[in-house]
Amino acid sequence: MKLKLALFCMLLAVPAASAADMKGSWIGKTHTIIAGAGGPHWPESKGTWEKPLLADRDITLRITGQDGRRFWGESVIAGDGASGGKTTIEPFIGTVSTDDSTVMMADTDGYYIGKLSGNTFSYCYIQSGAKQAGDKPAVSTCLEVTKK
Repeated sequence: MKLKLALFCMLLAVPAASAADMKGSWIGKTHTIIAGAGGPHWPESKGTWEKPLLADRDITLRITGQDGRRFWGESVIAGDGASGGKTTIEPFIGTVSTDDSTVMMADTDGYYIGKLSGNTFSYCYIQSGAKQAGDKPAVSTCLEVTKK
């Protein structure tokens, strides 16, 4: 019994792992493939399923709030021809795994999943699209952003 009590006390003394500090600006460049037009970032896309648009744009993930493993903010993607020249902003929410390495996020129409290593977040983003006119585009990208 004393051994069980000692083990229990030792477990209580171990500090809980703290979540990675996600707050701040994470900077990188997209390497995106798009089929279709629309959504907040690709309103002028000419990409099709047969000939998708390949776009490389500057991105900033601005994480403005965090509570433990949960965080939130917005993605800022620089304008180009595929966006009609406009910089676009879209909100997201996310969470960090208990080992501080896997990160999952959702924005208004897609999902991010990736790995955190120090000040580098390597992730992929996907959103599904349909072939009908007027639907949001299918989007896929994998990239790295670095915390500044």
